[in-house]
Amino acid sequence: MTRYLLIVLLAVFALPVHGQEGRKRRADKAYDKYAYISSEELYKSLVEQGFESAELYGKLADTYYFNSRYKEAQQYYEKMFSYNTEVAPEYYYRYGQCLRVAGDTEKATEYLEHFYTQLGTDKDAISTWTGEVTTLPDGVVEYRLQDAGINSDYADFSTAYYRADQVLISSARDTGTLINRRHKWNAMPFLKFYTADINEDGTLSNPKQLKGKVNSKYHQTTAAVTRDGKIMYFTRNNYRSGKFGKDDEGTNHLKIYRTVFDGEKWGEVEDLSINDKTYSTAHPALSPEEDYLYFVSDRDGSLGDTDIFKVKIAEDGSFGDVENLGLPVNTAGKESFPFIDENGQLYFASNGHPGFGGLDVFALQEGPFGEARVLNLGEPVNTKWDDFGFVMRGDGKGFLSSNRNEESGFDNIYSVVGAPLDLEASLCGRVIDSISRAPLVGAQVGIRNAENQVLATVTSDADGRFCVPVWPFEGYALRTEKTDYQTKEQWIAPLKNKEKRELLVELVNSKMPFAPGDDLTERLGLKPIYFDFDGSGIRKVSEIELGKVIAVLQKYPDLKVDVRSHTDSRGSHAYNEALSERRAKATIDYIVNKGGIDPERVSGRGYGETQLINECADGVDCSREAHQLNRRSEFIVTYPVN
Repeated sequence: MTRYLLIVLLAVFALPVHGQEGRKRRADKAYDKYAYISSEELYKSLVEQGFESAELYGKLADTYYFNSRYKEAQQYYEKMFSYNTEVAPEYYYRYGQCLRVAGDTEKATEYLEHFYTQLGTDKDAISTWTGEVTTLPDGVVEYRLQDAGINSDYADFSTAYYRADQVLISSARDTGTLINRRHKWNAMPFLKFYTADINEDGTLSNPKQLKGKVNSKYHQTTAAVTRDGKIMYFTRNNYRSGKFGKDDEGTNHLKIYRTVFDGEKWGEVEDLSINDKTYSTAHPALSPEEDYLYFVSDRDGSLGDTDIFKVKIAEDGSFGDVENLGLPVNTAGKESFPFIDENGQLYFASNGHPGFGGLDVFALQEGPFGEARVLNLGEPVNTKWDDFGFVMRGDGKGFLSSNRNEESGFDNIYSVVGAPLDLEASLCGRVIDSISRAPLVGAQVGIRNAENQVLATVTSDADGRFCVPVWPFEGYALRTEKTDYQTKEQWIAPLKNKEKRELLVELVNSKMPFAPGDDLTERLGLKPIYFDFDGSGIRKVSEIELGKVIAVLQKYPDLKVDVRSHTDSRGSHAYNEALSERRAKATIDYIVNKGGIDPERVSGRGYGETQLINECADGVDCSREAHQLNRRSEFIVTYPVN
């Protein structure tokens, strides 16, 4: 619930209005100011009195939606759509999100696709944003969650690292002071910063309100503190030096402020040049080098409701040009709560990417081929509720904010144990000549995906070696090419995370001379010649291999070959000899008849099991694979061609 208070623009108080005739006007005024408790009551009262319209149901649904009460919102959105009147595109989006939470994925996708289509989004982007949830592969990171032990009866969320053994949290817990200011958006106390100690088991304890000028009488939340503990960036209502700022329409937007620690407390609050009274700027996060500030805004140029941006921090504290992170991070929905770990891994919350419902936590994984992918952290981090504010240090311990299982919609903080996300794998190998076994320098090794798109090309070095980073958990086609050699393509099974797979790539020289005794099976890299089971009929799959032999014989008219067919040791000697003889004859007949080769150039016979190439003789227990090595065909050169 509270994340919408931070993402949708924070507003102030609903103006008091009296008289029953102005009830809808009062509700609209409260709605426009985002005081959703009062507008909910007023809209509901109108419905109970028999007033009905698509607009009324839509606004009533919104009062629940923005308080994360999706079940109630869904029923009123359904009433709104039942009027079959034209509604604003955002209602398709909000209803789709409610359907996601309810588990009706198919219907949710229908409404979300309609929303994106109305925005003019291309089909590929629509498919990306409404398709199946892309979660982390099994076994990459196993997250474990527990209640952080510090949650109150109100909203507690958005953990930020503060000291080595402390965090900052944003909390609406009642301070018990004489002046109890409450925000009409949800009738709870204004948010303040509290410090909390990190216990050995990852839970939090000992909450204390932060000292200094950071906590004002209005909302402040989501902080980022430099590692030396001297500078803090934080979110607050547009309120500074006792003045409550508004835009021309009377809306109070969010701003990011900066303050410096004087050794005892946080000092004066500084407004930043990246702020403006006409839009919101919120949720600061620092890059590992602390030279970039990441944040969330709904300023012009945003792709959706809110986008994630970044800006360069100069040595004097001034800021450069603001950059929108763009695709694939930002969508037509809401992106918020960025966090960057020590390795530069970006985590963020979104309801625009495919998820389980509400806000989900995602990670941007930089890819090996110059692209990046957005991955859903999956369960148990994400649920059908709102999950956000994910932070994690290098030790694999962190925190998450969520309103899961909370009928009130209030947020709680959870301790998380897992590991920093790091997906990587390498495909390496050596390219050699198939006969001389010498390394081949300058071979072009191309990595292709399942759609046959070239992802990367590398060149083998002086030792014939190559190495290229790839995505784990995916298969690739490896195509190796070199002048005067036959191109070789092989399918690479998916790699495990962190795996470095070594390959040996043997290329066949396409301009090789032949000498007596050469086996064309080796020289041409032929695959095994397969026959019908227990017979001599050549299978279709082997015709291509025999076609290679035919091509060589056609190219070199003086070349002669001797076809030698072998079996394994299973079966009697007499049977195997007869079977291999039939297969040798079938092979010779195919070459002569299919290729138009002079019969005088092709001789051959069957050797049965008399020339085994391993120990798998009669009586020896061997695997099927070991026996297969003995079932082979050889094409031995008997007359050289130079």
